[in-house]
Amino acid sequence: MPRVFRKYNELLKKYPFRTNMITTGLFFGLGDFSAQMLFPHHQIEEEPQSDGSIKTIKVRSDYNFPRTLRAMTYGSVFFAPISVFWHAKTLPRILNPFIKRATRSRMMNDEKLKSRLHIYDTLFRLTIDQLFVPAIIWIPLYNTVMITLAMHENPLQLAYEKLQNNWWNVLKASWTVWPGFQLFNLYFIPVHLRIVASNIWSIGWNGYLSFIHNTSGHGKGSGKLLEEIVDIEDDEQEVTMVYD
Repeated sequence: MPRVFRKYNELLKKYPFRTNMITTGLFFGLGDFSAQMLFPHHQIEEEPQSDGSIKTIKVRSDYNFPRTLRAMTYGSVFFAPISVFWHAKTLPRILNPFIKRATRSRMMNDEKLKSRLHIYDTLFRLTIDQLFVPAIIWIPLYNTVMITLAMHENPLQLAYEKLQNNWWNVLKASWTVWPGFQLFNLYFIPVHLRIVASNIWSIGWNGYLSFIHNTSGHGKGSGKLLEEIVDIEDDEQEVTMVYD
């Protein structure tokens, strides 16, 4: 097993795009599979009785494989390449601009101050990563791609309407889960492993969203903080995964 991890670690460093595309697709599929298995949706059906009356029963929905396939496609083809470019190639190069060059040079040469400098840079990167990127990239991209892959009529119009309804709520929900993890991720995890760490964390996030939408009193129309974290209309339009 250690040999497998070493090989995988080498592949992440040597082929970051290809390796992360494969890994991310699998993790996105696993996240959706787990959500459907642990927190399944139910449909209301009518069952005729012998006395002529109609009884309404709650029936568990069948496993939705196309939904999992859409999640894997989004994770592999769209999320992974952009995430590698941002989290592995761009974000690590961003330095805190509020630290002067002379001060930075002095801190880099002092072992005691070097860790403090790392904290300052990490906090600035975290601010950029959480304040802007989910709002202008991940949330719009996810809604647009997933709705298009589901082959709804007028996908761009539907994506626009969903963003009008849930963009702010999704962003607030994301801020309750991702900043703390990303702080740990950016500070402690090596650059080439950060996307993998995020993929693992997002499995729990996906399950959390599905749990909320299958718990009485939450979800669309609840009037609570978590109302319309995602704008679920039915099984076919379900959009549960909102990744950082």
